[in-house]
Amino acid sequence: MADRDMASAIFSMVGVLYAILLAFVVIVVWEASSAVEDHAQAEANDVSQIYFTARALPEPQRARLTALAHGYVSTVVSQEWPAMREGRTSPEARAQVAQMRAEITRMKPADAREEILMSQTLDAINKLVDARRQRTAAVDSPVPAVLWIGLVSGAAITVGFTFLFGAGRLGTQVVMVGAMTALLAFTLWLTYEMSHPFTGPTGIGPDAFQTVLNRFEEFS
Repeated sequence: MADRDMASAIFSMVGVLYAILLAFVVIVVWEASSAVEDHAQAEANDVSQIYFTARALPEPQRARLTALAHGYVSTVVSQEWPAMREGRTSPEARAQVAQMRAEITRMKPADAREEILMSQTLDAINKLVDARRQRTAAVDSPVPAVLWIGLVSGAAITVGFTFLFGAGRLGTQVVMVGAMTALLAFTLWLTYEMSHPFTGPTGIGPDAFQTVLNRFEEFS
């Protein structure tokens, strides 16, 4: 009985510690996943602002910037998003952002109106760069490998401890252990999916960019 009481106390302590660890990781990946979607929407809004502000600029900046903004959104949708599912980003998209910045800095405003438009465009490009940096950083999982080892090991230990306590009937114990195992497995799977926000059934798609691309097509 003393051994059983000690095992029960240890099981309770292990269970509480593991629950705290798992809850902490779930909260971190949930917030990170939500932030990625916000950054993607902000980035799409920024490139849309660049496109429509550039339409008011004089030539050749107007034609070049609208073409670059359109090309950037198209590249993100068709090339970069599939690449992010494999943990990569698009060098072409990075180059297009750099070309936008270079193009607007070459502009020589002829009056106060053009100077304001230039300032607005450059500000939108800077915001685009920041939002893009945040989005592409999410390609790497926020959960390090050593923490995954702890999560999987903790789940195995927690389930293993349940075998030390008999439920009187084998069938009852199998059902309880099976339910606990299924719940832990689902939670770990969900955590893994959210820690890779561009892959799997819960992955974020390029919907914001596709919407902007459709708008560009209407005005091109």
